[in-house]
Amino acid sequence: MKKSFEVPLRVDFAGGWLDVPKLSKKGGYIVNCSITPKVSLKNWPYEKSGGLGGSAAYAILKMENGIESELNLGVGWQDPAVIEETGLCVWRSGKKPVLELKINPDWLAGKMLIVWTGNAHTTPNFVDGKRDYKGIVSAGKIAAQAVLKKDFKELCRSISMSYAIQLKEGMKELLQVPKAKAKKYLGGGHGGYALYLFNSAKDRALAVSRTNSKIIEPYIELKSDA
Repeated sequence: MKKSFEVPLRVDFAGGWLDVPKLSKKGGYIVNCSITPKVSLKNWPYEKSGGLGGSAAYAILKMENGIESELNLGVGWQDPAVIEETGLCVWRSGKKPVLELKINPDWLAGKMLIVWTGNAHTTPNFVDGKRDYKGIVSAGKIAAQAVLKKDFKELCRSISMSYAIQLKEGMKELLQVPKAKAKKYLGGGHGGYALYLFNSAKDRALAVSRTNSKIIEPYIELKSDA
């Protein structure tokens, strides 16, 4: 993004950690989506260290190389990759970003909410933790097919699988939210924001009054945005 005065952040649905070069798995996929509200150096309407790709966005806003910045931290490339690409994306697991599929995420409008867990997180602290990579690969493949078919139910299934893996990793159970169809910690987890998905904006509205919740919407940069 040239002369970036504001950029989107991102939510990750499945396949997290498979973008870290040393943790990449052949045949694996990372599925994520850029979101609004956008952020700028002067306006940051989110909690810090929330698992939304904030460090990558900050680097991009400073006109730095976002991917190199994240890799230098010892984490993966998915955050700057999807922030710069925008849209709902499926990436191949590997040492560098390879975009397998990108579609307009408008079918997810009105369906997403993030809730602050009360604690910040630092992804580099958890890179070398033990986790179920076989399960992560399976969830990523299901999410990739869900994006291809625009299948909301299957996307939710992949997110629920990812959350189950997070619990096995030692993360605390997330708050139960009425009408939510799926939930998971964002980014490296162990704090930060949690993502909740709903069938409709009407169902989501029942949860908006909950403390520290924030409505987000999927985003894709179209030619008309330039």
